[in-house]
Amino acid sequence: MYLGGVTFSINKSFGSLQLIPEPNGLRIYYTPVVNGVDNAEAPGFLNLVVPLDAIGGLWATTRAFLYGVESLDENVILQGRDKEGESDTLIKLYRDKPRGQNGRLSGEETCWLRIVTGRTEEERRRIKLGPRDLLCLELSCNAVLVLAGEAGLHQPKLAK
Repeated sequence: MYLGGVTFSINKSFGSLQLIPEPNGLRIYYTPVVNGVDNAEAPGFLNLVVPLDAIGGLWATTRAFLYGVESLDENVILQGRDKEGESDTLIKLYRDKPRGQNGRLSGEETCWLRIVTGRTEEERRRIKLGPRDLLCLELSCNAVLVLAGEAGLHQPKLAK
């Protein structure tokens, strides 16, 4: 668990997700709950940073979901190191298919955050997000953007 700064917590019966805004990205700290207690030693524990260049899309998609407007899913893929046998990490923000007439949003669609770091069940975390949870994600992404600007890390360059 991180202390000493602004953090956002999403707690579920199976795990707790702490979102920690940092100038270089959003730290995702997921701790599985085993027998009612957070256990950082349990399979599924995760401590990673979603890089700054992925935060804008995550922020925009979260806002769209929060306000119930049309939006595609957001997929962030962090490439693992092949030499060290690390698999890629997928962070996917999505919602159920529209339930309204003619394929339109009804406002009753469930939103999900999926974090996949490997092939085992413990490495495939799927977290149902309510409005409060979406607000935590939106605010944490916004805080990253503010921190990056203050730290002078927002310096986009044309990729060749």
